[in-house]
Amino acid sequence: MNKLFFLILLLLICISLELIIGPGEFGPEILKLRIYRIVLGIYAGSVLAFCGNILQGLLGNPLVEPYTLGSASGAALGASIGIILFNYANPLFAFAGALFTGFVVFAIARIEGGLLRDRLILAGVVMSFLCSSLVMLIMIAGRKELYEIIYLLMGYLGIVITPQNRLMIIILFIVSSVLVFYLYRYYREFDIIATGTESAVALGIDMQKFAIEVFVVVTLLVSFVVSLVGAIGFVGLVIPHISRMLFGPRHIKNLGGSLFLGASFVLFADALARTFTVYELPAGVITSLFGVPFFIYLYRRQ
Repeated sequence: MNKLFFLILLLLICISLELIIGPGEFGPEILKLRIYRIVLGIYAGSVLAFCGNILQGLLGNPLVEPYTLGSASGAALGASIGIILFNYANPLFAFAGALFTGFVVFAIARIEGGLLRDRLILAGVVMSFLCSSLVMLIMIAGRKELYEIIYLLMGYLGIVITPQNRLMIIILFIVSSVLVFYLYRYYREFDIIATGTESAVALGIDMQKFAIEVFVVVTLLVSFVVSLVGAIGFVGLVIPHISRMLFGPRHIKNLGGSLFLGASFVLFADALARTFTVYELPAGVITSLFGVPFFIYLYRRQ
């Protein structure tokens, strides 16, 4: 109960910071824009942290998350194609890009009898760089401004919710909530997988079918987030570890903890991004400043 109170208090503090901090004279219009940022930040942070926790539990690799697997950059690549064709980040294109990149990464990392963990990370990082380069190329060829490219690659919560895009955003929120609940139902399976794939198979879990199902759903969730706010990196890497430190290894608790902590982390990062310089930084810059040292720390522990 005390930990739940802490999570709620932390989220409320980060919401308050997001409301108070930032340029511009505080008024009704500024307040409305900041409320939009809060809604998007809670959505993006909670989904990315949840997906990172799911991927780490499924693959048994503490270094895995949508960004290091290349899924987020693949979704950004698909979204950039959607921007060029339709003038907005089409979620279907983002999903196709993330799915294609993910399958390429898995194909590279696959060896006879399973996946090679180090090769999985290296393949994901390489594909992430490739997709980011292709995003730059496609967007520049499509005569897009540099800030649009950077915000897509690094994440940006400052999109304006209008009557034209409000329905799509509401639909994405609803579908994402259903998918998160759908994956959360498998918390027992993730606990079993954490003890070893051999134990999971012995207890009747079809690992190949289960992994494909989870991977497709996670990819869909990541593509939704990227199509709205861009690729915010390292949320899915840092937050699951903090959640496990607070709630232990059982997924019934730490998956829920990831939702609260991820939302707080992204809101805090976005608040900082609006105070460092005159020009607003992408939220992903701040999350990377925290995430890269954390990634190095985890990699040295392996």
